[in-house]
Amino acid sequence: MPNFSRSLDILYELEFNSPSNALHKNPTEPELTFMGIYAKANPNWQGWNEIYSVVRYSKDLKEASIKLYNDPKIQELVAGFYKEHFWDRMRLGELNSQKKADEIFIFGVNVGCKMAIKTAQRVAGVVDDGHMGEKSIDAINRIDEEVFDKEYDRLEIAYYDRLIERNPSYKIYARGWRNRALRV
Repeated sequence: MPNFSRSLDILYELEFNSPSNALHKNPTEPELTFMGIYAKANPNWQGWNEIYSVVRYSKDLKEASIKLYNDPKIQELVAGFYKEHFWDRMRLGELNSQKKADEIFIFGVNVGCKMAIKTAQRVAGVVDDGHMGEKSIDAINRIDEEVFDKEYDRLEIAYYDRLIERNPSYKIYARGWRNRALRV
């Protein structure tokens, strides 16, 4: 049975490389991001009040980032957010492979649950409706782990390529997205 904490550790490695950049502002986005949680997309997340309070009383984002990264209460809220909104929603604990769960979880955090599930369904050869039902779980569980990994990576990279084609300003993320896809 896949382990949420392992997938979360991989996500943390991909989202930031030090406590000083856990809180940052991406060049193409108007709002703050903390440990991968984007304020504009998730304005009701419980952690934002504390984050904005710390930012207000810090000399800069780096100082605030370090304080927030080291706050156990905030860390608990972050983990809870990812478990509820991604891991549980996509039913990843019901898969038979940590690798498959990691792939779907990491992509889902970046592009949304529906697209991550559709991608897994395409690999599994079932209807790609974006809903992780019993048929999808069974089909995903039947696929060889390495076959799933390679095909999921291929479809993930193709998705990012199409996104960049439609919006060339996203090209600044191309290398990171490709590395993200191949890392898992």
